[in-house]
Amino acid sequence: MEKRHGVDVGYHESSLEPLNGVGRVGKNGIDKTFSLEKIIQLAYEIKANIIIKGGPNAKWYLKRINLDTLEAGIEKQKWRDCSRATMWILKWD
Repeated sequence: MEKRHGVDVGYHESSLEPLNGVGRVGKNGIDKTFSLEKIIQLAYEIKANIIIKGGPNAKWYLKRINLDTLEAGIEKQKWRDCSRATMWILKWD
């Protein structure tokens, strides 16, 4: 697992929904009071490999991206302010 500050990948349409909508808040976010450990469990269930904590309400977001294109995806988001976002990159076996 790798942690990066001030970056994001994808945009609104790229967020994944947890299984059975567990903890979902709003259109795409997940309850901000969930612990990182709980979010990792939710990510594992749907094989999401990106976890983002950010946005105007500091919610959690799950995403899936090909890790070979991760840097290009991050670069595409430089146009917006991601300074308050934190990204965890997960590599599943």
